[in-house]
Amino acid sequence: MQEELGAAPGVEPHPASPARPLRFYQSQAPRHDVAIGGAGTADVAPASQQVVVVENVLQSVVEYRGAIREWFGLVREGGFLVLTVPSSFLFERKLMLPATWTADQRRLYTPGSLLAEVEEALVPNTYRVRHLAEDDTGYDYARDTEERPVGKSDLTLVIERIAPPAWTLAGRPAPPPTAPMPLFEPVRDRVERTRSGASHRILVLKLDHLGDFIMGIAALERLRETFPAAAITLVVGSWNRDLAAGLGIADTILSFDIYPRNSSEEKVDVVGKTSAFQGLVTGKYDIAIDLRTDGDTRFLLQSVDADLRCGLGTKAQFRHLDIFLPIDTVRHEPETARDDSLAPGDFQGQGYTRRTRHRFAVPADRERHDAAIIWGPYWNLRPGRYVFEPYLEIDPGTPGFLFLDIAISLDRVASRVVSAGDPLRFEFDVEKPGSVFEFRVYDDGGDRRPAFDFFGGRLMRQGASSVLHQSEYLILLIELIRLRVERFGILYEGDTVS
Repeated sequence: MQEELGAAPGVEPHPASPARPLRFYQSQAPRHDVAIGGAGTADVAPASQQVVVVENVLQSVVEYRGAIREWFGLVREGGFLVLTVPSSFLFERKLMLPATWTADQRRLYTPGSLLAEVEEALVPNTYRVRHLAEDDTGYDYARDTEERPVGKSDLTLVIERIAPPAWTLAGRPAPPPTAPMPLFEPVRDRVERTRSGASHRILVLKLDHLGDFIMGIAALERLRETFPAAAITLVVGSWNRDLAAGLGIADTILSFDIYPRNSSEEKVDVVGKTSAFQGLVTGKYDIAIDLRTDGDTRFLLQSVDADLRCGLGTKAQFRHLDIFLPIDTVRHEPETARDDSLAPGDFQGQGYTRRTRHRFAVPADRERHDAAIIWGPYWNLRPGRYVFEPYLEIDPGTPGFLFLDIAISLDRVASRVVSAGDPLRFEFDVEKPGSVFEFRVYDDGGDRRPAFDFFGGRLMRQGASSVLHQSEYLILLIELIRLRVERFGILYEGDTVS
């Protein structure tokens, strides 16, 4: 951990000033330390800690957004979250994975990328950045990149949790210029957009969980660039409302919880909420767009009084769509690949495991257990060549081994005895359609079991995938709307909707 310089001589810094040394933030109490293989967060009350220290953990976590939100949720207002990761410029000394010195590292961090992940995970104006620095104390810059670095190489970010203000980041109309604008504007790295008065009405539905909403931000920005003078109404889940307001894209934001906050929660009656939606979304719109990739909310557009209804899918699927973009959701064709992330919620575990939304935490034990510790997810697979990478981290401070295996329709097809630091990758073949995939973790039968954390895994089928990323589909939909509108001459200044 690094320390930064204090305030100028004779000047006492504000208690949450960046001029405070790093040790100030680390010394606050109560304090909770998060460490791989150590104590987790399941037993810590929300908003109860003055400081939460997460040292060299984030770079190995699979779902970083959820982890950052979970850690930040433990911090009370006025408290601090301290994140420390290896600096890619100092430790790995490279710009791309795989990591050379840390086998389980899943991301490389620079000051910009670390801050970007925090901005992606947390709602704006619920925190302030108090410290961001790289520590190169005693660092040997003359050492060759083929040798392990010597000296400190940490990157640390400290954020303070604050009470959200009453205002949002939606912004205000820009005042008129006080002087004539130059004929050629100077080149700038950042270009601010000035909106003119609204003249058309566009409704956008983005009824998704946080991660999917973030993936749609680029499409929302492209929509505003395409229709800079439009009055855009954005309908989102209540948990995404503050984030949506902070983007400054929509003129009006409506909250509508058609789904639960977390995708792991129980299913809901989507169609049964039609009446509530009709009571919320009223009036006449020129364009109505559903930006959800899945088609289960497309029916809501039928309830909207709009000249053009737009979404992903085909006319055969959704006859009420006027502008539609076919989407390749068929992942079971012979030539396509499969690449799925398996969450801890897809698996089951013994009662002595500690389970959160993001992981199973299993303590060390001297007692032998013959039954599987963790098992699942019982997915049906089609024939092909597969690779499974379990996200499993064994505490190197506790001795012992684990036995891992993969079964296809109850027949074991791959197995391995592993300890801390061993590579975790299984290749196997599926020959019969509908075969059931199961991954299992056991004691290896030795004297003791090491402590470990299980975060799910990644299942891949070798092949050539033709499936685009959902963010790409959404941007393409906006571009298609632009082209169709431009072709028929509607929704542009001086034109009217027919």
